[in-house]
This record gives sequence, structure tokens and C-alpha cells, in this order.
Amino acid sequence: MKKIITLAFCSIVFLFSACKTEPDSKAVKKEVLNIHDKLMMDGEKVVKNKMKLDSVLKSDQIKSTEDSLKVADLINRLNKADEDMMDWMHFFKDDFKGKNEQEDLDYYKSQMVKVRLVEDGYIKVTRASDSVLKVYKVTPGEKWRWGIISIKASPN
Repeated sequence: MKKIITLAFCSIVFLFSACKTEPDSKAVKKEVLNIHDKLMMDGEKVVKNKMKLDSVLKSDQIKSTEDSLKVADLINRLNKADEDMMDWMHFFKDDFKGKNEQEDLDYYKSQMVKVRLVEDGYIKVTRASDSVLKVYKVTPGEKWRWGIISIKASPN
């Protein structure tokens, strides 16, 4: 009986281990490009938040120098996140061809790490900028696409 159970267990383990498949370079490349596409949309929010914060900085709504410096720093961080995305796109080789499948896979895996770092930067800086914009009650105006925003006065 023990031999049958052991044999059945080994067979199951063998079957499950045989079913594991490593991703190929095309699948990893597709995932990298999907993240890129999402980041392109997120990039619009980065730019819009940067413009909104710039308007807040130029308004008379900020009362202290410390707050002005914090908003200016946040604008710089938004710029840096945008530049990081542009740098990644500039150096990314969509048509990379290594000598073999493993080199292709290694390249796209390394690009996955890099694009995930860009994504992480976008997430952190947009959350921070959303929080600051909420404090200053900044909302896009009806004519936002023309660069006009409305700033609601805080009830102080």
C-alpha cells in the first residue's frame, strides 16, 4: 500500500512539475509594452498635476515659504518621474534580437525591472501630488484642455 501511495504521489509531482512553463521573450515583451501603454496614460496625469501645482505655486493660496518649497519639490519630483519615463523609452529597443531566445528573454526581463521602477515612481508621485492638490482644493475647470483651472478658496 505504501508503494502505491508513494508511486501515486511521485506521479502527481512529476505531472505538476512538467506543466510549469517559463515565459518566453515574446510574452515578457508584451507585458513590458502593456505596462508602457498604461504609463503613457498615467503620464498625462503627471503632466496635469504638474500644471495644477504650478498654478497653486503662482497663486496667493500658499501662505508659508515652507509650503512653497514643498510644492516646488513636488513639481520637481513630477518632472523627474516624467524624465525617467522618457529616458526608459529612449533606451528601450522594441526590436531587440539577441543571439538566442535566452538573451531575448534576459533583455526583456531587465526591461521589465526598469519599467516597473518607472511605474513605481509614477504611483508615488501622483499619490503625493493628488494629496497636495486635495489640500488646496484644486479642480480642473470646464476649459481644462485650454490650460484654465479653477482654484476654490479654502474656507479659512
